[in-house]
Amino acid sequence: MASSTTLNYSLLSIPAYYIFSLAPHLYAGSLLSSSGYKVNNANPKASLSPSATQGKVPDEVFQKYQRAENAHSNNTEQMPLFAVAVLASLLAERVTATGVQRASVGHVDPTGLTTFIASWFAVRTAYNVAYVQIASHEYSFFRSTCWAIGTGLGAWQIYKAAALLGA
Repeated sequence: MASSTTLNYSLLSIPAYYIFSLAPHLYAGSLLSSSGYKVNNANPKASLSPSATQGKVPDEVFQKYQRAENAHSNNTEQMPLFAVAVLASLLAERVTATGVQRASVGHVDPTGLTTFIASWFAVRTAYNVAYVQIASHEYSFFRSTCWAIGTGLGAWQIYKAAALLGA
């Protein structure tokens, strides 16, 4: 087994994001449980569907539950963008001259991957909190802004990797 000094933490950010993406789903389940709703584990997806839960919990809880599940769905929809951005950056750093120098020079980050990963998690955290907590149309644009920033970060990271590979 590799020692912690040889692990590529950037690559490990991909499964970390998968685990992170589950947080709104787990929160959604806790909302239902705290309102006395019992999930049928023999068919959990059906018992967690909107038609199965609506009317069995207070409407405010149901609305927040739906927003949490939607945040979870959006996290999984964004996972390919995040994974491609990380993998493209790692590839670009490894196969270019800059990437080869990284191994010998020390901690150089030619694509800004470390900053991207930290920014992605920060923006996605803000997005998730905003999605779950904001119920008004007026303030929901903050969530949309967070989504746009996160998507832009992913696209920009892929562009930087492509530019490095194209050099």
